[in-house]
Amino acid sequence: GVGVTDQRFERSMAILLAVGVAASALLVALGFLASLVVGWTGSLAGATLADAATTDFSHLVSRLVALQPLAIVQLGLIVLVATPVVRVIATALGFWREHDRLYVALSVIVLALLVVSFALLR
Repeated sequence: GVGVTDQRFERSMAILLAVGVAASALLVALGFLASLVVGWTGSLAGATLADAATTDFSHLVSRLVALQPLAIVQLGLIVLVATPVVRVIATALGFWREHDRLYVALSVIVLALLVVSFALLR
């Protein structure tokens, strides 16, 4: 019935949020612990890296490959910020599957507002 589908959907959304927050917390904790070993801009892989500001997300992939603690924490922050965005996308897809056009439209509007707000923050 509809109630079972709604409960399953709500449970899926709760799990999605919990996994996103837990993954973010784990990455931030790992980055912090790694910083105690090599410093924030050091490298657990032994690479030589230029110092970077905490707000500098450039070259994130190469800094992650070098296992830079700051980059690991930054990835955790990206996961934290992306979690509600992924939830909105999943919600829109859930409403799409239920053929609920009004709530699909509202979810897409919320998603567009999130994307625009992130773009304006750059």
